[in-house]
Amino acid sequence: MNILHYALGFPPYRSGGLTKYCMDLMQAQHVAGNRVAMLWPGRMHLSSPRSRILEHRLVDGIGNLELVNPLPVPLDEGIADVAAYTAPREPEPFEAFFACLAPDVLHVHTLMGLPVEALQAAKRQGIRIVFSSHDFFGICPRVTLFRDGHACEDDDGCARCAACNRGALSLAKIRLLQSPAYRLLKDAPWMRALRRRHRRGVHAPEIPQSLAVSTTKTAPCFQALRTYYMRMFALVDAFHFNSTLTRDVYRRYIDAPVGAVLPATHAGLRDHRRQKAFSDSLRIAYMGPCMPYKGFFALKAALDAAYAAGRRDFTLDVFAPCPAPSPYMRLRDAYRHADLPEIFGRVDLLVAPSQCYETFGLTVAEALSHAVPVLATEHVGAKDLLGDGAYGWVVPTDGLTRFFLQQWPGPDQLAARHAAICEGYTVQTIEEHLAALLAPQNGLYYPAPTSARSC
Repeated sequence: MNILHYALGFPPYRSGGLTKYCMDLMQAQHVAGNRVAMLWPGRMHLSSPRSRILEHRLVDGIGNLELVNPLPVPLDEGIADVAAYTAPREPEPFEAFFACLAPDVLHVHTLMGLPVEALQAAKRQGIRIVFSSHDFFGICPRVTLFRDGHACEDDDGCARCAACNRGALSLAKIRLLQSPAYRLLKDAPWMRALRRRHRRGVHAPEIPQSLAVSTTKTAPCFQALRTYYMRMFALVDAFHFNSTLTRDVYRRYIDAPVGAVLPATHAGLRDHRRQKAFSDSLRIAYMGPCMPYKGFFALKAALDAAYAAGRRDFTLDVFAPCPAPSPYMRLRDAYRHADLPEIFGRVDLLVAPSQCYETFGLTVAEALSHAVPVLATEHVGAKDLLGDGAYGWVVPTDGLTRFFLQQWPGPDQLAARHAAICEGYTVQTIEEHLAALLAPQNGLYYPAPTSARSC
């Protein structure tokens, strides 16, 4: 099969769960004998907006195709200049590209940077379009559907979007971030320090009152933006949802009759389950960034309440810079995947406290692969893996304090869930995930494509 992926780019330029999943999936497809390539949004020229595709050196056997003059890529910084994100592109470069490459499947992992004309050209040539829901971009310009410290249940017809997107990057900064120069300098120490300082202000927990309600002048702009992305979703043949939560949120906005729920995984997810003992001292881990939307401050408030009530029999390992750490916290260095066996070997409970809708949550799958029970909020898509509470606990987003004050997980409760994970949980490998994508009954990569052409 000839498979073209569209994602944000290759490491080290891009990182995170989307990139990890896409890279591991492409490698598994390549090893299985498929022809695989990634198209990614690259540099933006001021002189000419015409799109074209540059072919670079293969990356571990994967085709490396840069889309020059894509639409801007905002990541989770928000959108200000709506017109720039819906600017038309000439269809001819995409028509020629797809006619030459002739993929059987175009697997789209994000709409960022991708013009609607690209999907329209693929559709005209009978290429099957599959979309994986890694986040909520296309529905929410800020990606997370998180506003005023809560999941965004009602945006009043996009009337509140301008306030949420008030800190969006300028187009000049986005051009810099998509430039070849930035790709070379991204991991320089001074550049990492600048990014950290900038990120501290990106996810402020509250919107200032003066910006709390957008004017009616701004709502039509964001309505037009959402309409643009709805046109793109309408061109998708099959949706891959990585959780039932993600599927249900998407279906509030789009008609997605064809789709399958398949949990995400990656190549490093293997069966590391081993029997372990639990003591009276609870060792908790939080493995996300210290941001409100990820639930760090909700977790901190809950554990602060338990600490104030007299509990001293617990610790919390935090793997990110944390403002004003509490006495029970142990601040750890950022971890790599190779560190997970050692981390989960000393942890009794992983907490995934997301306050936003989290489409999945790979750390939950990683914890379970090491037989570590999980406490997750109901907004964590990976709660699907918890076996109706057999392998952990699911609580409301505002229920963390109540849980730690009233349902403190003692060694017997932890041991019971640990034993259930060891006996009943199935660790899904990337190879098994690939087989599920190909399975005709899931309706994703099939109906079976015709044989691929090549130019």
